[in-house]
Amino acid sequence: MTEEAAISRHPRETTAVFGHEAAEREFLSAFNADRLHHAWLITGPKGIGKSTLAWKFAKFLLSQDGADAGPGLFGDDLPQETTSLDVEAGNPVIQRILSGGHGGVAVAERTENEKTGKLRADIVIDDVRKLTSFYSQTASEGGWRVAIVDAADEMNANAANALLKLLEEPPAKSILFLVAHSPGKLLPTIRSRCRTLKLKALGEESVKAVLAARYPTLASDELNALARLSGGAPGKAIELAELGGVGLYRDMASQLVRLPRLNTPDVHALATRLAAPKADAEYHLFIEMLLGWVERLVRQSASGVSTNDIMQGEGAEMARISATAGLDNWLDLWEKMGRLVSRADAVNLDRKQVIVNLFTSIGALARG
Repeated sequence: MTEEAAISRHPRETTAVFGHEAAEREFLSAFNADRLHHAWLITGPKGIGKSTLAWKFAKFLLSQDGADAGPGLFGDDLPQETTSLDVEAGNPVIQRILSGGHGGVAVAERTENEKTGKLRADIVIDDVRKLTSFYSQTASEGGWRVAIVDAADEMNANAANALLKLLEEPPAKSILFLVAHSPGKLLPTIRSRCRTLKLKALGEESVKAVLAARYPTLASDELNALARLSGGAPGKAIELAELGGVGLYRDMASQLVRLPRLNTPDVHALATRLAAPKADAEYHLFIEMLLGWVERLVRQSASGVSTNDIMQGEGAEMARISATAGLDNWLDLWEKMGRLVSRADAVNLDRKQVIVNLFTSIGALARG
């Protein structure tokens, strides 16, 4: 293998962070130069549009109908450089992709456990083996074969090793898009074989624009709270809006601002509501926000810089509360809370007791 081929097979990991438009330009540039890498790792916070971008790449490639990329070298009669990844919605290829009838695209994602009827916690080896079978067949559409793994950091060890074999020996005219929220969970050998596009979160104004278009009756204070809670991820902001995330956050914050004391009856009432069988999504969202609140407290304590308030005066309250115990103690508590939540999900602990225990642990540390 030549040195150039080795570099192409094992691209260096990059620390560059791309906006969505810049990421599209990066991919389009590689396409026009006829130097598309066989595997692309699209990373960044959850909810910022990584999967949407992967599908945009896939739709673009499949709409090319196997045509070679690149500008003409000997005149205008040859294909010219492509300037956009956009494909008309009425394109018959897009219609077949949306209906699931295009033979050139495959997806690996978490599937339902046939025994329990519930979604598996991981992408398992059988899910990846379907991609191996997909790539081993002749392209039914005569062009690109595109596979998307969403999300790659949800693969278990066996699935990851199976995927690694695909990356080591990629078929011709094939491309693989890996969506990853936490790329550090992936095997280094997988990351090293991919070209990475690290997407950055959107600004608050951009998130608010998405929300305002979807929910035109939302009040400005609600828009501000949703944008900040989302961390620059429009998908997360929409989830928060659908699940009443701002109200849940206010319920949580109303307890935390009392620290070092807690209103125990209110905590139990809140825990009872979130432990109800129909409140599964709200429970997980609440746990995520509670862990995020303690994480923000730790970051603010470490940096000495107040974070943007989600609720008025929140930064000042965090500063007061963090002063009740050392930074190391708060960091240790945050890590212990994360372990408790993971264990609770793994062994199906009583959710009401999990919430009560989390609040009790925070209160105990705040009292020193």
